[in-house]
Amino acid sequence: MTYFVITFANTHSAITTQSHLETCANISIMPTLREISAGCGISIRFSPEELKPVMACLESWSLAPEMFQIYEITEKDGKIFPSPFK
Repeated sequence: MTYFVITFANTHSAITTQSHLETCANISIMPTLREISAGCGISIRFSPEELKPVMACLESWSLAPEMFQIYEITEKDGKIFPSPFK
């Protein structure tokens, strides 16, 4: 199984990004994976099919790049493997 998550530097960025992305793509909120170190405990999850709309929405909104990080998450045999995306 593969999916994407966006982690954030702070909770404010996570919540405002959630509101913005909900107008563009099918997303969900989840706790930040313990395999990923981030400043905020809230992450946004979305499927690979939503990658293009999410990226377009993020670019149109101009959230500062240092405020978030996108990871591609692969699950295999019950283990989680995060890889920074872009």
